[in-house]
Amino acid sequence: MAESNPVQVTLSDDGIKIINAQNTANNAASGVANLNDPNLMSVIEKQTQVSQFAGLTSQYNVILNRSKEDNISTNDLTTAYTNLNTFMSSILTDTTKASDVDRDTYKSLTDAYNTALSNVQNALNDSFNTDIDNMQSSVAVASQAASSAGIIASQAAITGDNASQVASQAASAANQASADYTALSAGVKDGSVIHITTKTAIDSAVIGTAEIADAAITDAKIGNISANHLTAGSIDFNTIAGKNINASNITTGTMSTDRLNVGKLSALSANLGDVTAGSLKGVNIVANTFSTPNGSFTTDSNGAVVASNLTIKGVTNLVYNAALLGGSGSSIPGWTIGGNGYYSNATLHDGVPSVGWNNSTGSGAWDCFAQTKLYPLNGLTGQSYSASVWFIEYGSDTSLNYSFVLAFFDSNRNRISDKFIIRTWNGIGSAQPWRYITINNAVSPSNAVYVGLQFWSHNGTGHALFSSPMLTQTAQSTGYQPDTGNIINAGQVILGNDGTLTTTYTGITQDSDSYYNAWTLKNGTLSIGQGYITSTATGNRVVSNVAQTASTVQGTITAAYLKFTEPDIPARTYLDATHFTVSSDKQSDIVTIDRTGVSLKNDAALYGPVLDWSGDGVQSQNLIMGLSPHTINTTTKHEIAFEIGRGDTGDYANIHVWSVVTASQLSKKKEVSPYSDNGTVVANTSLATYRYNQDDNTDIMHVGPIIDDTNANKEWFIRPEIVSTSGELGGAEIDLPASIFYGWSAIKALQRENESLQIRLRKLEIEEGA
Repeated sequence: MAESNPVQVTLSDDGIKIINAQNTANNAASGVANLNDPNLMSVIEKQTQVSQFAGLTSQYNVILNRSKEDNISTNDLTTAYTNLNTFMSSILTDTTKASDVDRDTYKSLTDAYNTALSNVQNALNDSFNTDIDNMQSSVAVASQAASSAGIIASQAAITGDNASQVASQAASAANQASADYTALSAGVKDGSVIHITTKTAIDSAVIGTAEIADAAITDAKIGNISANHLTAGSIDFNTIAGKNINASNITTGTMSTDRLNVGKLSALSANLGDVTAGSLKGVNIVANTFSTPNGSFTTDSNGAVVASNLTIKGVTNLVYNAALLGGSGSSIPGWTIGGNGYYSNATLHDGVPSVGWNNSTGSGAWDCFAQTKLYPLNGLTGQSYSASVWFIEYGSDTSLNYSFVLAFFDSNRNRISDKFIIRTWNGIGSAQPWRYITINNAVSPSNAVYVGLQFWSHNGTGHALFSSPMLTQTAQSTGYQPDTGNIINAGQVILGNDGTLTTTYTGITQDSDSYYNAWTLKNGTLSIGQGYITSTATGNRVVSNVAQTASTVQGTITAAYLKFTEPDIPARTYLDATHFTVSSDKQSDIVTIDRTGVSLKNDAALYGPVLDWSGDGVQSQNLIMGLSPHTINTTTKHEIAFEIGRGDTGDYANIHVWSVVTASQLSKKKEVSPYSDNGTVVANTSLATYRYNQDDNTDIMHVGPIIDDTNANKEWFIRPEIVSTSGELGGAEIDLPASIFYGWSAIKALQRENESLQIRLRKLEIEEGA
């Protein structure tokens, strides 16, 4: 066996380049395969998931803090988040290469988290409603305040009683002093002076009031006097200050409120009955019932409200579908999403989804990635509008600009270039919390027809989202409200006893196109009755540059039919379960569609064919299709022509079929006799090549006989035997079957002539051979 020696192979530079190119192609193919493999999470998907999961984590932390404040359990939510976080962390550890992923597990963990999140959000909403109910404590607190006022009044009365006792004690002491003076005066001479330098007992009644000078006894000369000795009729509290008065003995009728100083109204606990006050400020009122003095507004214990004139006012959000309901991917109902904008229900602001942008505009380029549905102004120009939105940054180039625009648009829905207000800010390289963006006092110009909001990015790469857009007809921006209709005013919508619903709101602007000329309606009413709804209005429109005005435009919907009445003319349209009827301004012009077909009566028949499918086929004028299977029948002896265009254009269409069959049964023929000629018909007919007038140079050349209907001195000749003489175009068309069979006859004549010549030739050959 021969020994094989190792061989060294040296690759040229071109060979190495070829190998490197192949490796690059193999890697690219592998990357595409990774993108298409459902069991792999690609690098692009990983990078997207990193930002989205960061938003989910931010949302989870906010919900966790709010739940803790309201003592709401988050055990299930925490477990679901932990499981999802563990799963995602193992996948997103390396974002530079694709990884295996169990899509079923990923979906189940995501669903578990969304379910737990929804439960906690519902609990938060219930907690909020409970707080609202607790705010109804107002009236009970006011009642307690009034009761406490009564207690203070009682305490003041007791103070008066104690002061009266003190005065009685002072009077008793004075009487005792008078008695002592009397006793003393009995033992001395009048006018004598007694100087006592030691303890002395003075007999009773020696010193009387006459012996005591007025105001001779000062405060310093009187010690403790028992109130039991005070017998005065009244005491002036302007000269007596009482402390620690026992309120249980106060029996006064009224007290001045400016004398009350109570730290907490809860200190007043008595039932005061009716309390009259000027105003209560900064209190919560909780009451079993509530009413105004004249009964114009009342609430009962069941929460029923009766008001003689109730107005509930708020601001209307003019952003259609501000809550982004029904959004998915790059589609949000009512919005225009472009430039890589997308819907996100992973990043929420107070439960409201977001419009996001995560891409690059390119250098110096502008990208309008979202626009709200344009709101019609209905001629209200010169009005102030404001807007607001919440914005969250997930990391963007500092050169990138985000813009929030309140713009006005003309009748062609083009933005009016110099009549908009824009708020612009730079991107930040790291994730940031939610921030509030506002636009105030944007005044609609005279040529404005619509108003709307736009969201732009410019000059860079970034990732951010917008939530809770608000557009109002106010000079100052307001907090977010969904566009579900938040103004109820009994003076603007009236439902009469006859079922008529009227409103002061202006009509809805409709779009016209080449098929429909919309009415501008005003002074409309909507009548609602048993089984019907009728809308009536005045209006105007323009059809083919001709203005039309209507004093009455009416539409009726009933349980049986739908009816439209044209303005100021007897024309009407009916649509019900059995037929559809349209009439013009002439009562006799009626088109009806029912189960039997389409019927045109009187003058209407001039404007279109009659279709009738009540028989075995569909009939249009004198043409029936399907009278028997696979047939087209004419009820007259007229030919059936296939022409291009509408009506008798004379521009015939080509018919493409596999074969053409003509009837030739003897039973269908009469006056039958043998025919033979010497090819005279064919020999005396000119043939030519030609194109039809509607053909161009790309169409094929035709060949055939020519019917010369142009020249007086005929240049082209044709035998009459192959010219059709029947129908509306008799004499102007070729009878194709006749042409074929006259040609057949000529071939037979040539065949006979050929046979005769062959016989003669054979005879000559025999004669020469002999």
